[in-house]
Amino acid sequence: MTNDANAASPRLAAIDRRQILLRAVDVEKLIDEDHSARSIWELVGRLDLSLYHAQIKSVEGWAGRDHTDPQLSISLWLYAYSRGISSAREVARQCDFEPGFQWLCGLQAISHRTLSGFRSENKAALDDLFVQVLGMLSAEGLITLERVTLDGTKIKANAGGNTFRRKEKLQAHLELAREQVRVLNTEGEQEEATARRQAAARRRASRQRASRLEAAVREVERLQQEKKHDRKKFVARASTTDADAHVMRNGEGGTVPSYNVQLLTDTTRGMVVNVEATTDAIDYRQLKPALERSQTALGRKPKQIVADGDYTNHASVQAAVDCGVDFYGSWQDSWKPVERDAQGRSAAFLANAFPYDAKRDCFTCPAGQTLSRHARLNRGNGVYTHVYHAGKNGLCEMPAA
Repeated sequence: MTNDANAASPRLAAIDRRQILLRAVDVEKLIDEDHSARSIWELVGRLDLSLYHAQIKSVEGWAGRDHTDPQLSISLWLYAYSRGISSAREVARQCDFEPGFQWLCGLQAISHRTLSGFRSENKAALDDLFVQVLGMLSAEGLITLERVTLDGTKIKANAGGNTFRRKEKLQAHLELAREQVRVLNTEGEQEEATARRQAAARRRASRQRASRLEAAVREVERLQQEKKHDRKKFVARASTTDADAHVMRNGEGGTVPSYNVQLLTDTTRGMVVNVEATTDAIDYRQLKPALERSQTALGRKPKQIVADGDYTNHASVQAAVDCGVDFYGSWQDSWKPVERDAQGRSAAFLANAFPYDAKRDCFTCPAGQTLSRHARLNRGNGVYTHVYHAGKNGLCEMPAA
């Protein structure tokens, strides 16, 4: 090789991205045999999809476009959720290039409107689907319900803190929104096609805003009804964009509009057997509903349930007893026996020192007094306190929840 050749620039293959290629694709080879998309497709294919098929109006022998197979829609959403995708637009975009999505839809385009409409219009059928999946997992021994755990986590809502309004403000905005809908509905139709589409979009947006405001007014009225016995002054507010969201304290100490998501998990395989989004900011009322949802979804309750101190209270213990479930929890420090409580009472006069007579419905004070039931106080939120004392001349008073 000469010195001139050593000094010359290297010859490299150019990359041309402006070209259009037409190539053959073997769809079955887009993904491996053990790919999760194949497992999801097979699982959904074993389910009873009759609830979905009953809604389809396109039938053999009649005119009209073929309907998207419900098995495909369900599989796409399950695969999307497994990858942390919840947007219909993003699912439709991924179908253009992601191998799992491409394999599921067979390289055919699917509209984000089709995906979004399927999810919003089939809530009851999707709930039934979830029950079927749980039944299959239970039949395979993956869910035993020998022991489950219950815990909650705060999920930030799609609403800003500045969207919360009182009832009076919400009703004022609602009247304005209704008036705008009436004005838009009475507009003339003597417009070009583009203008008509824009007008239709404005009318649709106005109707959606009015619907959200109506939901917010109903939520405020519900909160006011719940808190009508509350001794503290309570001002109910609701979001104009997400009426169901409530302001809750998060793990960082701040307060943001959120949902409290309850997760019931079978400890045998770590399978989540129930998910429920609640608007309760705290967990102390959630154990009984979780057991009821287990009965509804799986036809039986767990043998044991484990939860932290936020769930451990007298109402939860009683609910577990009524359901025949062993409850493992942790009493809060304020409920544990101590030598002397905040009021200065010694251990001899704490609640556990007062034996209860169920037949006579009374307690016996360590000083020898008999404490009979005196009153039943409503603390709100379904919590009642029964007050026992020894009468006007007695020395002891015993409040028992």
